[in-house]
Amino acid sequence: MGFLDKVKDAAGKAADQAKHATAVGKEKLEDVRLQKKINDLCEEIGALVVAQKRNEAPLDAPAQIDAKVAEIAEIEKQMEANNLAGAGDGSTEAAS
Repeated sequence: MGFLDKVKDAAGKAADQAKHATAVGKEKLEDVRLQKKINDLCEEIGALVVAQKRNEAPLDAPAQIDAKVAEIAEIEKQMEANNLAGAGDGSTEAAS
């Protein structure tokens, strides 16, 4: 293998690593966005529970809470799917 072939090979590997790093970064940003959505839903559930304890909640508070819990479960499934897809990309980094 000539010198130029080695340079091309090294450049190709570097480009692949850069693409992988970009993909990992996008996955982490998506996880942060999804976690923020979960946190927001938890705050909304907490506010509804406090309102219930004070007898100030809307009549449909239990249904609202159930819907928010179901939404959290769906987001968690999405995050798990994202993590499994990221783990299957050949990287040696553990999913966090």
